[in-house]
Amino acid sequence: MAVCPKVSIITPTYNHERFIAQCIESVLAQSYPYWEQIIIDDGSTDRTAEIVARYSDDRITYTRQENRGIWQLGKIYNDALMRSKGQFIAILEGDDFWPPHKLERQMKAFEESNADISWGRGALTDSKGNITSYRPDDISQFLGISRHGMLRNLLFHNPITACTVICKKSALDAIGGFKQPEFVPYVDRPTWLEMGLRGGFLAIDDILGYYRIHEHQVTSVMRLAMFKAGKHTADFFSSLPQDTREAIAGPGCSPEILQAKLAESYYYFGRASLVERRWSVANENFRKAFACSDLGIKVKVVAGLLCSMLEMDMEWIAEMVNSPRIDS
Repeated sequence: MAVCPKVSIITPTYNHERFIAQCIESVLAQSYPYWEQIIIDDGSTDRTAEIVARYSDDRITYTRQENRGIWQLGKIYNDALMRSKGQFIAILEGDDFWPPHKLERQMKAFEESNADISWGRGALTDSKGNITSYRPDDISQFLGISRHGMLRNLLFHNPITACTVICKKSALDAIGGFKQPEFVPYVDRPTWLEMGLRGGFLAIDDILGYYRIHEHQVTSVMRLAMFKAGKHTADFFSSLPQDTREAIAGPGCSPEILQAKLAESYYYFGRASLVERRWSVANENFRKAFACSDLGIKVKVVAGLLCSMLEMDMEWIAEMVNSPRIDS
């Protein structure tokens, strides 16, 4: 009888006493039993440790460490990766949860595919676990998409909900583990971009994870950091060889057009740097945006350059033209 591959589930958690029980129980309910769950507690000050201790399954390990915070998230993930014993890696943060068929559905899909990353639709929920929306709404455009086509999508927005992902550990090891570039308060999109340069993506039209939206998560409390994070995708694309940029751009979208769209990322990084009073950094990124943007954004970029020289932010201009501020 063939030995079924093991899935190592990486579960970083911090002050998730309201959610960690549902997270663990959704793993215990999996119809695919060959897994281990590696819970890394980043110094929780609530009852998270007490709640995790209620579960005595040998497949669950719990480690508590001194708080490192969001800017050390990559190290937390990679510490768990080093401890993992499975051939596949899944992500399930302590405030998210899974449907019971998740692992079985994806492991069967891997048997018929040589992709490095499998993912599906994510159900977004409120703090009580009630579904509010889905990401993506329609996954059909990603079914059978080429590796370069998926990379093109990842550059502009991330359609992949992390809790739906299972990937090959060998593919993660090949890129040196999870990636968290400077100024980026997450590891998922930078990691998928790096992996996508080597292997393919397998989209599955099924709900494969529940992503909880609540007031304490990164996207809720680090608005400015999220604006700054977009710069990484622009740097990533700019650093690629010309032939790879052309392949990612694809028919009807030249590398120049793609680069112009990515100029928005430099522009918003510049705006965020103005808010933080980092005038020279703002100026540098506005210049990058100017060099690769069209006339429409050049007007905004010039305003940013003037603000960086006058040492003032741009948010008052945004307010004047009824555009959302990025500092609130």
